[in-house]
Amino acid sequence: MTLRNELLSLPDAMLLAENLKLAGRLAEAEAVLRQIVKAVPDHHPAWHALGLIAYEAGKLPLAAELIAGAITIDANVALYHRNLGELCRRLGRLDEAVAAGKRATSLAPNDIDAQYNLGLALTGKGERDAAIRAYRRALQLNPDHGLSWNNLGAALEKQGNLTEAEAAYAKAASLNPRHAEAQNNLGAIYSEQGRLEDACRCFEEAISAAPDFIEPHFNLSSLKTYREDDPHLSYLERNLDKTANMPMQARIRYWFALGKAREDIGRHDAAFAAYTEGNRLQHAALPCDEVRADELLERVQTIFTRDFFEARSPAPPAPLPHAGELSKTPVFIVGMPRSGTTLLEQILSSHPAVHGAGELLDMNEVITNAAGCSGQRFPDFVPDLAPGDFMQMGEAYTERIWKLAPNAQRITDKMPANFFYIGMIRLMLPNAKIIHAMRDPMDSCFSCYSRLFNNTMEFAYDLGTLGRYYARYFELMQHWHAVLPAGTILDLRYEDLVADTEGQARRILDYLKLPWDDNCLAFHQNKRQVKTASVAQVRKPIYQTSVARWQRFATHLTPLLEIVQDYRK
Repeated sequence: MTLRNELLSLPDAMLLAENLKLAGRLAEAEAVLRQIVKAVPDHHPAWHALGLIAYEAGKLPLAAELIAGAITIDANVALYHRNLGELCRRLGRLDEAVAAGKRATSLAPNDIDAQYNLGLALTGKGERDAAIRAYRRALQLNPDHGLSWNNLGAALEKQGNLTEAEAAYAKAASLNPRHAEAQNNLGAIYSEQGRLEDACRCFEEAISAAPDFIEPHFNLSSLKTYREDDPHLSYLERNLDKTANMPMQARIRYWFALGKAREDIGRHDAAFAAYTEGNRLQHAALPCDEVRADELLERVQTIFTRDFFEARSPAPPAPLPHAGELSKTPVFIVGMPRSGTTLLEQILSSHPAVHGAGELLDMNEVITNAAGCSGQRFPDFVPDLAPGDFMQMGEAYTERIWKLAPNAQRITDKMPANFFYIGMIRLMLPNAKIIHAMRDPMDSCFSCYSRLFNNTMEFAYDLGTLGRYYARYFELMQHWHAVLPAGTILDLRYEDLVADTEGQARRILDYLKLPWDDNCLAFHQNKRQVKTASVAQVRKPIYQTSVARWQRFATHLTPLLEIVQDYRK
């Protein structure tokens, strides 16, 4: 073969291309490889090498095409399938990624990278059980493979297996204390457990290992109270000019972390500026469909009327058993986000008869599944349901959530947005108890505005959409009170709970037909997992600094106040 006026053997030409690639001379390496495939079109290693060069140049679709060409010539090289699978995963072509990964692992069962890459592809597809098997196989091949431990932990955590997830993250961090992602993930688990010092230590380790990894900065900011001389605050301020080059989600997290730090030291105008920028970016990334929201509110109120309930009046709820008798009684805690729902659940879950399940998706999923079977959306399918349909849906919900705590007398579901489903809850679960957490709209709304949720709460990132969401929520809660029998819903004000915790806790337990238990006043010592933005607050005794917090930002909140003023107490 003639290259540069030299006669080279095929192996020498391939070696030359590899050396040029290693030296960073990609164009020259590509030229050599192009000459090779021109002279020997079925030389699959050259096609594969061209694919790797395209990958190095950031041309992922071309890289996938070239490596697929190598496979067309020889489909029995595991490395080709492994690399094609990873390229397809990064391109979002997950079905192809999984297929290539399975082929790679069948050709090379002992290839740890093939097993690990297959796990990544399966994770991307949401096939967690299969992903876990792939990561475990990789760890059988190499028990010290930290990346597999970390990703195994992530898959286990999404599966709800928090104990094993923690162990996997801890193993990854012990193998490499500077594994930033593992330290951050372990810190998040510790945070949910209330091990806040351990969590902060992990986040700080992650930041030390990878200062440009924004997630631990954001996570750390929510757990600590900053002082003027805090080095982390100095870091955040000093590196503001880097935000323009950050990925969008990292940039958003940076602004929210900076806003929290500035607020802690009393720089309220500067804090609001940071919150505003974070919200502006998130609002653009997650727009709010207010037309759909208005239509939904109107349809719910049109369908769920007093006549509607009287025509479908469920049998009178059976009296709740006395304490000590097992009863499957769901307790729904509803309201605006950031209205004290987490504090309320923490108090209740400290009672030995109550399991706090957190923000469950089950009610939404049961109703959505029923809507799907009818071919309609909620609430349009509801008038066609028979009494037995409501009963079956209630049984499906109860069966799902009691798997979380089979021996509990009461299980709390604190998904705030279940206020949309109160009419369904009444018909599906006549015995259910519904607690409506209320808070001054300015405090509740500003608390939402100053928090970043996980790609949810699309209404929360603009003062106008936030205020109008509150108005819809308030109107719907007034509707439920008007059309349902008195006593169906217990209203509980956050400000009253803070001012008289024991009195309000006793009032709630009376409503739930449960005896008093002193543990309800030691809720901050409850070690249950908490997965909301209030994770740090519920680990402290009752405090009143969040009452009227919005007033420190009053000059910036006029657009919100104009919308919710009439709903204030």
